[in-house]
Amino acid sequence: MPAILRGGPGDSQSVTATGPLLVWRSCLYEVTPDWALRRGSDRRVYQHRPDCCEPFGRGSEDRCE
Repeated sequence: MPAILRGGPGDSQSVTATGPLLVWRSCLYEVTPDWALRRGSDRRVYQHRPDCCEPFGRGSEDRCE
C-alpha cells in the first residue's frame, strides 16, 4: 500500500507499507488514521517515532523493538 512519511528524516517521502509499523533508514514510523493526497491518489500517513530512531538511541529501550 502506498504511504507517506510524516516527521523525522523521512518527512514527505513516498514509500510502500505493508503493516502498522514501518522502518525507514533505521527509524520507526507508526500508521495513523490520516490520509494524504499525493499524485492523484490517497495514501496512508505514517508518523515518525523520535524515541525509536538510530541517531536518537534506537534500540536502547525495549518498546522500540
